[in-house]
Amino acid sequence: MTVSIIGHCPETGMVGGAITSSSICVASRCLFTRSGVGAVLTQNVTDPSLGKKMLDLLESGMEPEAVLTSLKNSESHLEWRQLAV
Repeated sequence: MTVSIIGHCPETGMVGGAITSSSICVASRCLFTRSGVGAVLTQNVTDPSLGKKMLDLLESGMEPEAVLTSLKNSESHLEWRQLAV
């Protein structure tokens, strides 16, 4: 089991995240952050390349919901993944 959270402080603009898991090394595959852009999570049957893709889409100006919609239209096996932006 893996539990993840992303938070954003509206006063400071800071973003952070945390993961706890029974699976070893899960943190290196699930939580992705980029300064000035945001934070994303990809877990369950994860594809770590999705972390960079989601951050790239955010950085290009895409809204979080649009990022998820874009992935639904372009990635295979997305139904196996748990994503958060």
